[in-house]
Amino acid sequence: MANQDPIIENAVDMLRTVSMDREARMLAEAREKALKDINSIRGEGIEKGIKEGKREDAKMMLMEGLDLHLIIKITGLTESEVLELKDKINLKGNIDE
Repeated sequence: MANQDPIIENAVDMLRTVSMDREARMLAEAREKALKDINSIRGEGIEKGIKEGKREDAKMMLMEGLDLHLIIKITGLTESEVLELKDKINLKGNIDE
């Protein structure tokens, strides 16, 4: 029955953890924390990658001369983020104005 209902399954797992001896409980809690940390780090990495991809797309659009507001709309970046990219590109001499 516990395998059919995730709430009951979670409760059974918690009961097992509580009923373990102190050392086993500490190890189980440490493992659970480590798994949560790994998932958190993965999520942050994915978000960072998505953001960097949007920045690269915005750079390409700037170099093609697309309108600033269109770039903001497409990428979801803020105006200040796009202007910062534009300034960096201008410093490298990649865009003629």
